[in-house]
Amino acid sequence: MLPNLTVRPARISDRKSLNGILELIGPQCITELSGGGTSIDVEQTLVAVQGDQVIGFVAWLQDEMQAVIVGFGVRDTHRRFGVATQLVNALTEHFREAGVRLLEAVVPCDRMGAIAVFESVGFRRLGRSAADCVTFEYRLWGRRNRTDGFA
Repeated sequence: MLPNLTVRPARISDRKSLNGILELIGPQCITELSGGGTSIDVEQTLVAVQGDQVIGFVAWLQDEMQAVIVGFGVRDTHRRFGVATQLVNALTEHFREAGVRLLEAVVPCDRMGAIAVFESVGFRRLGRSAADCVTFEYRLWGRRNRTDGFA
């Protein structure tokens, strides 16, 4: 665990730092769902910050009931300290509170660290895709203390 680590929603002012992480990690940390390139929408991104430095992120696309992680990465210098796990846990809690029922992730097979993170926090491996990626899902079951009859 890193000291002074916080996970928070990304801000417009984080864009330069996020682009720097993309340059260091490479575009493979972003899933190209529509062939639109490798950019991160800060409105659908959580960042891990140590002090005033952005050291990791998780980005997503969502509709009312489900979401898919489209970007995920931590600076090399900050790996193996639980940063990625904290990001994914914060994201699942965010979606649980928002009433999202299903979270998915598609991870390139050569990203063993990311695969290990998703497995360690309870994502279920669905299999491999034709693009040599592993697909995961996490069932959130909606908002806590719901009164509409759904678990």
